[in-house]
Amino acid sequence: LAITSTIANYPGVDPTMSGEALLDNMRQQAVDYGAEYHRNQVFMVDFGEEIENGGDGMKTVYTPDITVRSKVLVLATGALGRTPAFKGEGEYLGKGVSYCATCDGAFYQESPVAVVGVTQEAMEEAEFLTKFASTVHWITPTPIAEDDVHAKELLAHENVKHWVSTRLMEVQGDASGVTGIEIKQRKEEESEHLDVEGVFIYAAGSKPITDYISSQIDFEENGGVSVNTEMATNVPGVYAIGDIRNTPFKQVVVAAGDGCVAAMSIDRYLKGRKSIKVDWIHQ
Repeated sequence: LAITSTIANYPGVDPTMSGEALLDNMRQQAVDYGAEYHRNQVFMVDFGEEIENGGDGMKTVYTPDITVRSKVLVLATGALGRTPAFKGEGEYLGKGVSYCATCDGAFYQESPVAVVGVTQEAMEEAEFLTKFASTVHWITPTPIAEDDVHAKELLAHENVKHWVSTRLMEVQGDASGVTGIEIKQRKEEESEHLDVEGVFIYAAGSKPITDYISSQIDFEENGGVSVNTEMATNVPGVYAIGDIRNTPFKQVVVAAGDGCVAAMSIDRYLKGRKSIKVDWIHQ
């Protein structure tokens, strides 16, 4: 979020606002409501022992400068993005290079873009971009299986051009951002230039930041922290929100929604209520 140049899919936000500015506003709002803000690296978390097991139920967070103890802990360290692997990728990250079409696709109305990757995620994101882009150049290093349903659906769009057995060589641009890419087809000796304004790269996924978490916490098979519908983990008093859960929906509004659910669940937990009752049930 901090490297996003403008925000287009968060309700009620000025479309010229940057991701960093949105983060600053959120932080200041929390401080205004009484939160204490500390910027530090967490190197270990101790979830302690519950009262019924002879402990005090307190959780401890260790950083180089301070140690914080609390009855409740929310894990919200997000996910680590992939390391830039292509020339120009890191330079233009947030300036035309993106890893999330559903986040940034609306910025490319009637503009040519490129999608790099052969995964299902790449295909789904490329199909999303067909709603906005004039041309979606789909670049895959290997051929696609003939019976791949997702590929067939994507290629059915008239504004999709598939570059099969093709490698991304370089992302090019200037002070305004991405202006094009260099690609090379397997059987061709020379590379080729494509004019594009956006490059969406799905060469590898993101990894939830969980190295500081002990084995007490349950994880999903995909590496995300496992939670229930109230964002609670298997450890009482410990919650997880946002990209650390490694869900397919990595957007700011989703993480904020997770936080809202967790906050209400924590209020119930601290008051000793075991469940949240809905106001109305359809029968």
